[in-house]
Amino acid sequence: MNRNNKTNSIEKMRRLKSAAQRAARTCGFEMTEKKHNSKIDGSDFEIENAKKTAEQSERECPSFSAGVKKEISEQKIKRKADAHALLSAFTLSIGALKLMPAKRCWGVHYVLESEAALSLVSKLAAQYFGLESQLNRVKHERLNAEYCELLLHGNAIGDFLTATGLVNYNAEGEKSYEPHVPRKAIETEMQRRAFIRGLFLACGSVSEPKKAYHCELVFKNVELAMFSKRMISDFGIRIKCTERKGYIVLYIKESETLSDFLALAGASDAVMVLNEQRIVRQLNNTVNRGVNCINANIEKATRTAMKQAEDIRLVLSVVGAENLPPPLRIVAEARLNNFEMPLSELAEEIGIGRSAANYRLRKLCEMAEDIRTEMPD
Repeated sequence: MNRNNKTNSIEKMRRLKSAAQRAARTCGFEMTEKKHNSKIDGSDFEIENAKKTAEQSERECPSFSAGVKKEISEQKIKRKADAHALLSAFTLSIGALKLMPAKRCWGVHYVLESEAALSLVSKLAAQYFGLESQLNRVKHERLNAEYCELLLHGNAIGDFLTATGLVNYNAEGEKSYEPHVPRKAIETEMQRRAFIRGLFLACGSVSEPKKAYHCELVFKNVELAMFSKRMISDFGIRIKCTERKGYIVLYIKESETLSDFLALAGASDAVMVLNEQRIVRQLNNTVNRGVNCINANIEKATRTAMKQAEDIRLVLSVVGAENLPPPLRIVAEARLNNFEMPLSELAEEIGIGRSAANYRLRKLCEMAEDIRTEMPD
């Protein structure tokens, strides 16, 4: 089968899948640029770590990842508890405390490529905590890349830090800056689902399904990574863990598991694209297996025909065509004159059945073997 014909037929099938086309349009977003009047200045150790995490999490096919994050970010969150869960996961993953000398207060700083995700966090922080925000797009000259920065601040920043888990209080009421997952943020299944959405928005990425099935969450905090792994596993999703350059990486490589995870995160359109691509891959594999099978059969038939021709020439050189019985002579001449012809066509050419042609060719091959046996070494 011609490779171009195979490719064209598969592309035609893909165009016929209207549902997948709608999903592709939804998930094929390009990030839009917004201009802001204010600008965030300064950098510290926590911010650098957040930048590294953002670069790690977005390195795989940013356009598709951005589309998935945009889809998740556009979903409405109606319950305050679910909003707190998402904000907690997002903040614990990539949030960093930032001192604002001009305002003499603390803020929470985020760095990420997905402007849609940061816009959602800004909206929820304003809605449920009354926080102000500054959202800016920054260009990294050395890496020739763009990312976004979000800074949250306001009178209720203390409540926000406590609710998201960046600040903790012990039994004596003493404040601790050790990040932890607040129990109130994950009490219900809906909250846990929102928490997982926040994890993916903050430190997740997913590859273009045409290239590979791969999704990962990148953490700089080991405890948060292991906690997240257990939570995701509780939903029946098998997610693996590895270490890369000082970061803990949770990853999924199986297509069905990836589909389940994206559905859990709320990316239903992305699931449609993934499943459509999985069908195309299966069709590709089926066609390739068929082509390989045909090629193998052709190769086998060619080797058999070559052996038959060699045996026939030997028999003719020793016995002579005139001394062969007519049925054997006819099939011998037909094989030598139609070397490339399959056995069924060869039989049709001389007007006999396939089994009869095969029997006569075997008799000629046996004669050749007898001749070789009697020939001196």
